[in-house]
Amino acid sequence: MSIIGGVRTSTAADLRSANLSRALRAVHEADSPLTRAELGRRLGCVRATVGALVSDLDALGLVRERAAETTGRRGRPSARLGPAEEGPVVVALEITTHAARTATIPIGGAPCDVTTEALPGREVDAVLDTARSLLARRLDTLTGRHAGVGVAMHGLVDRRTRRVLSAPGLGWADLDLDVLDRLGLPADRRARIDNVANSSALAESVRGRARGVGTVLYLHAAVGLGGALLADGRLVAGRRGLAGEYGHLPFGTGDRLCRCGNRGCWETSVDQVALAEAAGRDATPWTAETVAGEVLADGSRSARDAVARTASALGRGIGALVTAVDPDLVLLAGHAATLFAAASERVHEAAAAACLPLHRSDLPPIETSTLGDDAGLVGAAESVYAVLLDDPATLMTPWTAA
Repeated sequence: MSIIGGVRTSTAADLRSANLSRALRAVHEADSPLTRAELGRRLGCVRATVGALVSDLDALGLVRERAAETTGRRGRPSARLGPAEEGPVVVALEITTHAARTATIPIGGAPCDVTTEALPGREVDAVLDTARSLLARRLDTLTGRHAGVGVAMHGLVDRRTRRVLSAPGLGWADLDLDVLDRLGLPADRRARIDNVANSSALAESVRGRARGVGTVLYLHAAVGLGGALLADGRLVAGRRGLAGEYGHLPFGTGDRLCRCGNRGCWETSVDQVALAEAAGRDATPWTAETVAGEVLADGSRSARDAVARTASALGRGIGALVTAVDPDLVLLAGHAATLFAAASERVHEAAAAACLPLHRSDLPPIETSTLGDDAGLVGAAESVYAVLLDDPATLMTPWTAA
């Protein structure tokens, strides 16, 4: 960028960098390897420009062209453009209520070598020591290929400070915790942290069912219930990044105490603990996933009734939120998706009864996540790629994570 007569103008180098970014982002976000012709159509570029961009990205070690498989059709099959096998990668870490998980995410976005390690306890030191050890082992195997680290946290994360404020499922409250520092990560743009609902929603907007959809209400439940609102592929994060804590709206029944300290929160009628308790079974945040799974698999009358009541509670909240945000799509993940699969009619009926009458004949589709349990990992990596893909050369710049 240069300034002539007080006006900012783009230089040839600026334009080249911008085109490289657009080309690499197209490769990264494509569902499958692209031909040069397909890349040209996506970029609106002529053949010669596409050739130059492919050559430059190849020289940077970011993409490779591979010969296409023979199809038996007439004519020479077109080569396909995809990520370089030994190119840079982003490491994703997810800290859940019971485990830490890591994955290597190359350009192209598919998680590789997902590793899970159970947490030895819920104390802050025990959780973060386990996560740091798992992350360090992953980084050591990559011999300098890692270009950044994204962290998805099952807790409340202040986007302004990148600090964890609480993690009710782990029993953490009233925190001001620099998780990135505790993980040995530098405070720069290549290390990112967000809550798992935001991370998962971002993944769905780039790679999943939410791609190309206008307004999406995303709900993720496990121990607790959170979510996110997507508008044209962008998170509506709020002032501190704390938007989407729908589980703490007063949609719950009765005066049940929530882990947040309030009473009557929606998640106390919907999450895994709620389902276990509805079936008359004891569950703690530590055992809720297992117990909820047992209830869902149990064909007894009492278990079916518990699933129906919990699904109705999920639907009531969805109906209220449909009235509030008028989404094009409601997307469910985690325990919410499992509950919906088990009792979708109950969810639909309750949602229709709880929303404004004008919505009842035209409820938005209610669907389940296409990315499954890996959505948090994919989204954590996408938060880093969102920065790195703006300047492809930075992907090849050495980065020290610890």
